[in-house]
Amino acid sequence: MKPSVRSLDGLLQICYDLPHRIHTAKAYPLTSPNGSTIIVYCHEQGLRLVWRGGRPFKRQPETTQKQPKPNGAGKDTVISLDSSDEEPAGKAERYRNNPVFEDEEEEFDPSEPYQAVIQTLDLLLGVEVLHLAFPHLPADRQKTSLDALPKLMSEKVVCAVACSDFTVRVLTIPLVPPSPQSKARPEVRNVVSNLSAGKSFFGEQMVTLTGGTSHQSLPKGVSISMTANIPEEEDEEEQDVEMEDDENRGKKLALSRSASRSRSRSRVGGHQPWDLLVASHSTDLSGLLLIYRIPLGAGGSSMSTEQRVPWRMQYLASPAVSIEFNSALHPASRHSRMLVAEAKGVVRIFDCLPRSKANQGSWLVSLHTPFESTQDSLPRRKAVLDARWVRGGKSILVLLADSKYEIWDIENAGPKATDAATIPPALTTLALDGWVGNSMKSEPLMKSSNIKNEIRSKLAPMTPSTRKMRQEALFTGPTAQPKGPTCGGLFVSPVQDTSSSKPNDESVLLWYGNTIMVIPSLSTHWQNKAHKAGNLFGSGAKGEPKIISNIQLGGEACNEVGLFPALKGADKNSSSQAEILVTGEHRLLIVTSPLAEPPLPAKPTPPALSSSVDQQLLARGELDVHGMDRILAGMSNGHQATPARDSRNSSYGKGMNLLMS
Repeated sequence: MKPSVRSLDGLLQICYDLPHRIHTAKAYPLTSPNGSTIIVYCHEQGLRLVWRGGRPFKRQPETTQKQPKPNGAGKDTVISLDSSDEEPAGKAERYRNNPVFEDEEEEFDPSEPYQAVIQTLDLLLGVEVLHLAFPHLPADRQKTSLDALPKLMSEKVVCAVACSDFTVRVLTIPLVPPSPQSKARPEVRNVVSNLSAGKSFFGEQMVTLTGGTSHQSLPKGVSISMTANIPEEEDEEEQDVEMEDDENRGKKLALSRSASRSRSRSRVGGHQPWDLLVASHSTDLSGLLLIYRIPLGAGGSSMSTEQRVPWRMQYLASPAVSIEFNSALHPASRHSRMLVAEAKGVVRIFDCLPRSKANQGSWLVSLHTPFESTQDSLPRRKAVLDARWVRGGKSILVLLADSKYEIWDIENAGPKATDAATIPPALTTLALDGWVGNSMKSEPLMKSSNIKNEIRSKLAPMTPSTRKMRQEALFTGPTAQPKGPTCGGLFVSPVQDTSSSKPNDESVLLWYGNTIMVIPSLSTHWQNKAHKAGNLFGSGAKGEPKIISNIQLGGEACNEVGLFPALKGADKNSSSQAEILVTGEHRLLIVTSPLAEPPLPAKPTPPALSSSVDQQLLARGELDVHGMDRILAGMSNGHQATPARDSRNSSYGKGMNLLMS
């Protein structure tokens, strides 16, 4: 995959022309063991995985096949006549991918200052893959929180996809890229891994969710998460702890969870049973939400292949535009909450693990967007383009159709102003708002002012001035208002921050049409807004938003925009760490900073000569140009040392004449 590179405003726009029509593309939140970032994009026949950057494969010497003997076996060959010693043909040794990587990454090339693609893998499903979702995972794979998750999450790429045949599928693919030797095997050399036919050559697995009630139209989105399979007595114990007051809840909840973990380890031999939660939505009737629960095998390393029926089924008040499981991980009580954003201007929270076992889930709260003024003077709520969890699942970020973004702090966990009241605000109170770009701020004001002028002119009495206004409006016509695009979205990526002051810090990307805005640190940006500090029109440093424009997709429409996971060791206050993935129709565009050239080894500096040595060289007439510069610099600093006169040395006068000339 050789890209075309374009430099603009200190950034590189790396464009890959692909042979597929792309529906969606995302970067996996974890990197592979060799340090590569993984891009998964979906097309009309399946999906493709791309490993970018990291340590490349070590070149292996080519093995030459031995030519068979013309007369059969060689001299040293032992032929066994006992058929029982031969292995059956059906028990062939299963191939294992054991790639060998270089000790370091590739050397820096000034002509290509970007990360190269080291491997790709095509998975054929036989249908169009329309939507893609990954589970929420910790930012740093070295954290202990990743060890507490199923083994599957640290070894495989886990994703849920929605296809054009109305089905939802869950796939697992190894994080380690397949080696060139594994792709060059005779049995897979000219065959694509066809998961629909049950062919798996690289350790991938697929489960199709078709049992029971299914979608009767194209799914509009998917989401995936995980939960522990806790028995009823342990679950009721945690629920009782949740009902305690805030002062004692933390201690009792920690004791309860540690006790439940110890019981689960003793129950299943050290491995806690886990389930995958997969949700999808469509426009069936007024809107249909289906949630599946897939148990994992022993040790959490594989999925159960049994046919599953929907675990939860909910009909919505109106079709949803996006759904997402809470970004908090188990054992947090809010990990099972789902965010359902409806286009008509409402965002709802659904808990699929209610306190009562008899319930099929419960709707917790509904949040409505503000009203907007329309041409027909009928109040209508602003439409929602996308909604995401932020602040570790404690707040909600929503993007509206007029390019405005708003945050609801439903748990009152965000930064507070110094003069804020002691009474916590209501759930519907906006904690933070802003605009994607600067050009859209005046559009609602212009529309509302025109509507007011029109209503005022209708109610005004007929006077010479009003008659003149009506005549001008008759010949000039209505003023054309700029119509902004209706496409946009949000992307939230956790930030690796070891400090305890910002445990749930995140980078946020907001895109609206061709305008992309990146907030490197939401916590810092929120705090600056609350305290009225910082530069609100900053350039991306210290959490302030940065606008990225001039995205060139060669005339193609922008389908999706996302962020790459922050690499370990990157400077969180630097805007160069945010790598952006832009999805076109047949192109993938990566916006990144050029790789920094590694520093050259320091050369040994020659020892500095003292002023007395320079004076001696000057007296003998052997002082070079650098020595003259050192003497002149000493004279300007007032530290000139004059040697004693010597009548026997005539070169001293020659040197002084040279300095004076």
